[in-house]
Amino acid sequence: MKKEFKSYIFYMGIAVFVIGVLLKLVLPENEGIQDTLLGVLSGFGGGIIGVGVVNILLKKMLEKNPEKAKQYEINEKDERNITLREKSGYATWYSTLFILAAVSMTFVILDYMVAGFVAIGAMFLHIISFFIYLSVYNRKI
Repeated sequence: MKKEFKSYIFYMGIAVFVIGVLLKLVLPENEGIQDTLLGVLSGFGGGIIGVGVVNILLKKMLEKNPEKAKQYEINEKDERNITLREKSGYATWYSTLFILAAVSMTFVILDYMVAGFVAIGAMFLHIISFFIYLSVYNRKI
């Protein structure tokens, strides 16, 4: 099922991009946040298209070369690589936590209270998600 989902990422990106462009064309005189949101929607769709293209190219490369496909599968299941991904995930988690704390303090110091509260909320969600995932994975092991 995971492989099937990756093949649809490209089409989902096209749909999001087209919706953003069509809304931009249908509602051309937007100002402020609506115009920004339509641009973000189009940009997000473009990013998803890029991820989908990479997945399609990887899939085609692995289909053409069975030796590379076998090596790719071995690398994905290798204990050393799994350990490296876990350690880098932990390091990234702590880095992101400290960056969110610095950004929220910067916003509060600069008296951007709404942005500061949003950043503080994101930081708390970040911490809460850690404990939720810790609990979920602890049950599986």
